[in-house]
Amino acid sequence: MSNNSIVGSAEEYVMDLLKKGLSKDHIFHNLQHALAVRSAALDIGHKLAFTEEEMEVLELAALFHDTGFVEAYEGHENVSKKLALEFLEGKKYDPEKTIQVLDCITATLPSKQPENKLEEVIQDADLMGLGTENYPVTLAALRHEWQVFLNKSFTDVEWFEMNDQFLGAHEYHTQVAKDLYDEKKSQNQKFLKKTAKKERKGKGKNEAANNGKIIGSKSAQMMFKTSLRNHIDLSNLADNKANIMLSVNALIVTVAVPMAASYISDDLILGIPVGSLLITCLVSMIYATLATRPIKMNGFTPMENIKKGTSNLFFFGNFYKMSFSQYQEGMDYIISDEENLDNSIQRDLFFLGKSLGRKYAQLRICYNVFMVGVVISVILFVIILGYI
Repeated sequence: MSNNSIVGSAEEYVMDLLKKGLSKDHIFHNLQHALAVRSAALDIGHKLAFTEEEMEVLELAALFHDTGFVEAYEGHENVSKKLALEFLEGKKYDPEKTIQVLDCITATLPSKQPENKLEEVIQDADLMGLGTENYPVTLAALRHEWQVFLNKSFTDVEWFEMNDQFLGAHEYHTQVAKDLYDEKKSQNQKFLKKTAKKERKGKGKNEAANNGKIIGSKSAQMMFKTSLRNHIDLSNLADNKANIMLSVNALIVTVAVPMAASYISDDLILGIPVGSLLITCLVSMIYATLATRPIKMNGFTPMENIKKGTSNLFFFGNFYKMSFSQYQEGMDYIISDEENLDNSIQRDLFFLGKSLGRKYAQLRICYNVFMVGVVISVILFVIILGYI
């Protein structure tokens, strides 16, 4: 804050004016907001190496920019300019700088395109709340004021979607403001999207079903239960088929091949079909084993992965190394939000299906190798017998 007399007098005047002139319903456009905009404008101005005169203009404009709310809500900018002009003329302030202050107040209109650096800075400072941690609180305060003073009421979905669109269309003018506020503004926009989606889902189970969500739709839940059961049954069937192939090939390797080996000593050429049969059995057993081999499991899921929605705590392989408190924390986070729970259910079915697809792909190779290998071995045996 500047220490010169004009700024000090202006601060004292504005503080007294806003404290006395604003109602209890001015919970957003109040003295705290004016001081926050003043602080942000000075911060940006310092980083842009503004001159002392430019900083003075910024500070005066920030202090006066919302004083018009003491008389009017709509069109308060014009009232703010009138109050600022009366004060500055009364202090015999420089006319040229007075015009700059008034232009900066005009620039606080979001629809106004700034014409110089001063106007860019004051507009960025006035909208710095879009990129701060306190955004949800200030947004609720603004909604209250619009309802009280403008008689504008919105459903939750309408309100969050409207502000989502505003944040999406808004851009800070100065690079300093972009560096300071863009990252958090992006997070706030994600908050608006998520909240709007949650509010839409909260209208009822029928609407949730129409949006293609499992939660709230009995038909979708029944379909997923049926799919999960079918996947599990198919997985058991695949394991049984793999076990059959393991048993058959093991029987051939341990019984049929040793018996055939006794004839090889009499005629070595018989080793060709026997070797072909042995290779067939070994390859078939490898793929049958791969089909039944458990997938690699970490047994631990970091909380950050749970929050990102990249892990599924309903599968034991993702939590068996976790402590109960860690598992409980993660599971509480998932079930506390319907979207997280919905995603977990989908992930459970998806990865079960991926595992099942892997099993059947390897099992198909196993059966194909066995079928082709046995046919080739028999053909070789018949040819060799005819040759002998």
